[in-house]
Amino acid sequence: MKKCALFNCDQTCSDAFKSIKLYLAKPPVLASPILGKLLILYIAAQERSIGALLAQENSEGKENSLYYLSRTMTPNELNYSSIEKLCLALVFSIQNMKHYFQAHVVRLISRENPINFVMSKPILSDRLARWYLQFQQFEIMYIPQKAMKGQELADFLEDYLRPDDWELTDDLPDEDAMNIEIQPPWKMYFDGDAHHGAGVVFSTSQEEILPFSFTLK
Repeated sequence: MKKCALFNCDQTCSDAFKSIKLYLAKPPVLASPILGKLLILYIAAQERSIGALLAQENSEGKENSLYYLSRTMTPNELNYSSIEKLCLALVFSIQNMKHYFQAHVVRLISRENPINFVMSKPILSDRLARWYLQFQQFEIMYIPQKAMKGQELADFLEDYLRPDDWELTDDLPDEDAMNIEIQPPWKMYFDGDAHHGAGVVFSTSQEEILPFSFTLK
């Protein structure tokens, strides 16, 4: 604006200013935890990476994300079984978010129960023994992932498959966008039913033929 220039603040300007104030008043993507309320920890382990998402329900019953973590596995860790990789994801979460675990009860959401896996072992290796000691320090309640319905944040960990050549970083763990690849459609041919049976043939986008037949009851 130039000096001595007249400025007329009409309704449009007033509405724009109110919109800016409302936008600035919105909470950030990562919220602050509410003391005394339990936390929700989602963990996942892919083929070459592990990840975790810490969340908490707000007063409206909606989940706010508090913390993201992810890293690639070392060559030795790549040889772990799927449940051991989940244990590794939980240990990784405890080591990096220990102050949250010390102040809150944590509800653990994952496909399998890593704590029960370690505790059910009659003989513990050195690695499992170290993990067991870390799990016992905090109050962690396991809930199967299938029991959590309508949780959009769970999709981040359940179905977020990163390409192997992506570089993971802890600086901005949530900066990557979902990778979407549109595949050409398949064709399906149905030959009707005869002699209490039916057949279906799929033709893939790579021109592969996949025949299927089944008996009708």
